[in-house]
Amino acid sequence: MTAEVFRLGISRDFITTAGVRSFDEQAWQQLKAQPNLHVEFLEAPATSPITRDEACRFDALLIKRNPVDAAVLDPDGPGALRLRLLARNGVGVDHIDLPACNRAGVLVCTTPDAVARPVASSVMAMVLAFSHDLLARDRMTRAGRWSERWNRPGMGLTGRTLGVVGLGNIGLELMRLAAPWGMRHLGTTPRPDPARYAGLGITTVPLDTLMAESDVVALCCPLNDSTRGLIDARALGRMQPHALLINTARGEVVDEAALVRVLRDRRIGGAGIDVYETEPPRADHPLFGLDNVILGSHNLAYTDEMNAGSNRSAANAACAFFDGRQPAHVVNPAALAHPRLSGLRV
Repeated sequence: MTAEVFRLGISRDFITTAGVRSFDEQAWQQLKAQPNLHVEFLEAPATSPITRDEACRFDALLIKRNPVDAAVLDPDGPGALRLRLLARNGVGVDHIDLPACNRAGVLVCTTPDAVARPVASSVMAMVLAFSHDLLARDRMTRAGRWSERWNRPGMGLTGRTLGVVGLGNIGLELMRLAAPWGMRHLGTTPRPDPARYAGLGITTVPLDTLMAESDVVALCCPLNDSTRGLIDARALGRMQPHALLINTARGEVVDEAALVRVLRDRRIGGAGIDVYETEPPRADHPLFGLDNVILGSHNLAYTDEMNAGSNRSAANAACAFFDGRQPAHVVNPAALAHPRLSGLRV
């Protein structure tokens, strides 16, 4: 698979607004050490859609949330399609047209090995912040309202019910992290796999049951046709008045307007939101005016651990492909049958 010069383009998502490279140094040096591997950052701003020109200039692209559509990958489009690998730093691929990748012979791989623990930790961070009423107590203390500190208790977690929507790597890691709190574990998934749940004490139930019985509902599912709008007004209406909704998955999984209504009317206890229907959210987003929400910017899991692990996993994928080997964590194995990828070794 090694070409005379193998060209790797990296999204500007890996450069901070201060102009500093955020790409892990070990991963960066791994890429730079490869002979005949030319590495450069894309010129377009962060999160910009991948262009046809970029698909014709690079053999591989290392991206985060850059959309990739069918027109960009059209084998009959202008210019000669050079792109054969998309290394996605993260796990969601709803912004990548996988059928188009299969038709064009473009392999897509993700970094699940580096994401599960940090994302699950970010969910637990929100749960614990609500459990101990952290933001309200911070505001009260700063305002000098010391005498009010016993006015309301937090919500202890022992014996409560944690409901997880989506029992993939992240959902299961969340259950593992939550185990010390002694919570009851409910889960819902379209494809139950009891062998993966051994020792986690998970009871799989329909979504309606999970929404009604959980004290904490955590969304850990991918965005696809079956999950878009899954948490709608009806689902939210089944939640208990004190229950919490935590969404670190995708904003489009939740009917945002319905969520704002139940939060404003205090029909649920609160919500931890790291993702939005439209990103970035507008400056006057109605969630911003509510005191029963904790808000992130689709990066709550972004730690040095996650950054290093994801960058290194993506760099490993690019180096393996450059060396003519099939990279790990391929999400569209059907593309491997394409003639453009026929030389890859397993």
